[in-house]
Amino acid sequence: MKLFILLLVTKACLCFDVPATSCKSDLSIDNDKYNVSETYHTDGGYPTDAHFDDDGNIFYIEAGSNFNGYYFNARIIPLNSTTPQNIPGLPDGVSYSIAIDKNNKKVYFSTGDGIFSYDYETQKATLMSKPNAKFNMISIDKDGNKYVTKNVDGIEEVYLLVGESKIRFKTLEALDEMAIDNKNNFYFIRDEKLFVLKSTLSLPIVLGNVTYDGMAQISFYEERVFVASSNLTYFHENDTRFMKIINNIPEKVSAIAFDKDGNFVLGLLGKLLHYKKHQCYLRKN
Repeated sequence: MKLFILLLVTKACLCFDVPATSCKSDLSIDNDKYNVSETYHTDGGYPTDAHFDDDGNIFYIEAGSNFNGYYFNARIIPLNSTTPQNIPGLPDGVSYSIAIDKNNKKVYFSTGDGIFSYDYETQKATLMSKPNAKFNMISIDKDGNKYVTKNVDGIEEVYLLVGESKIRFKTLEALDEMAIDNKNNFYFIRDEKLFVLKSTLSLPIVLGNVTYDGMAQISFYEERVFVASSNLTYFHENDTRFMKIINNIPEKVSAIAFDKDGNFVLGLLGKLLHYKKHQCYLRKN
């Protein structure tokens, strides 16, 4: 009997998983492999300014045009759903940007009719600023401070909001896109160049050239900075000399957002693609 049990245990120990050499991925980022797990179809416009909250909900702006002209609508794809939904309470066609304060579980929308906040209980947005406070972009730093941009005589100016007042940042102006990482470094696109204004410096640094045709998003995951602007590029925060292009992107991209596990969505015309990390294994006996 002891010999029989020993043979069973020995045989069980010989059963293990090994990587499958034939396993295919849709794209790679460094050593990570990703496959498309879901496709979320929009109303035909480009998804921009996409964000995950910590619950796995996806917020994004859909930009497009119809017989009434251009429109910008904020939408949500709830966790475990594949259908984008409108957000009640927001003005129609003039929601330009989204910012998520993950420390305080708050979602903000910059619109043509003021700044709105999202109520998770009612699943509606309510006005939290003066109705004539029209801003374009909104971003939040790691301390919860809100930064907005406003077009003044054709120049996009950046302001820190302090209650109902705002303080202008003159070192950040005439920019096209902006994002703030978890170290309070400001990344922005201006004149088809990517810049960073580090929290320890007073002047921005040029990082490299990017393609920009009116839609782009800067996003972060761990120590990497990603830029979705027609193509998809990234670099490591501690090595800004080399911007790498990610291959196998199906078409022009307009947005990128990461969840807390490193999975992400890409915005393309008429859809969002949800990429998940994968490890393909074969059972080896």
